[in-house]
Amino acid sequence: MDIRYKLYPYPVLSAATDDYKDGQFTFKVQQELGIREVILKINLELKNESLSELIQADKAEFVVHIECPYTSYREALRFQDTEYVRKISEKNLNGKVSVCAFLVAKVNIKNYINKSWNEVYKGLAFDLERGSILAIGGQYDLHVIKEMENLAKVPSIFTICRSAADNEEEMKIDIADHKIAITLSSEGFQNYKLLAAMPQIIPVLHSMLILPALIYVFETLLREGTEDFETRRWFRVLEKTLAKDKISLNQDTLNSIPSYELAQKLLDLPIQKALSAMSFEDNIEEE
Repeated sequence: MDIRYKLYPYPVLSAATDDYKDGQFTFKVQQELGIREVILKINLELKNESLSELIQADKAEFVVHIECPYTSYREALRFQDTEYVRKISEKNLNGKVSVCAFLVAKVNIKNYINKSWNEVYKGLAFDLERGSILAIGGQYDLHVIKEMENLAKVPSIFTICRSAADNEEEMKIDIADHKIAITLSSEGFQNYKLLAAMPQIIPVLHSMLILPALIYVFETLLREGTEDFETRRWFRVLEKTLAKDKISLNQDTLNSIPSYELAQKLLDLPIQKALSAMSFEDNIEEE
């Protein structure tokens, strides 16, 4: 869920509006990885006396909406304390997770007035229905990379596709999404599917497809910088994997280490593995 600010028929406390002359509603989310679960520690801060009084009178409550587009997981947490801890099974979250915070009317509220309203609302009172949004705290976008599913394994961030055009024979690489897409010709894709079913051939496929794609990725980052790609899931996995070798994925590294070397580090010597996989000498019986 991405917040889309809209006009309300009554004043709403929000950084995106001037309905209130003072007051503030903000929140922070701290993310931790537990055992097969993701722990979200939510801290909210509300600075408005009248709205705080509604919470104390059990007439309003905080609602925090959590959504993960990749897994289609969504839920709304309802509580009245300014601190809340939510533990979510790691199978429900993957990649981008949006967290939005609101203050919502818990019951129907008659003739509501707030002394912090902008002057244009002076002398007015509003009847608010249960569920009406009173304040918007904004949105946090988290990125969940799970150890339990070994997402740090580089091949997991690639997807192999078939070209829609029958006359295209060249392999194409697209890094605009959260996975790196490798597009093959129709014939190449059919051959890939056959070979991918043979475990002993996987190292060869990695060297033929993933290694050049990674070199392309690093060359693109070297040329264009990392800033526009840092929210991509593939970037975070590469960053995490390189960090195990105490290598930071930044411009200094890209300038000092050749792209083909970085790519080989990520795949843990793929050429050597591919050559070993293609060697049949162990299968030849000595005469």
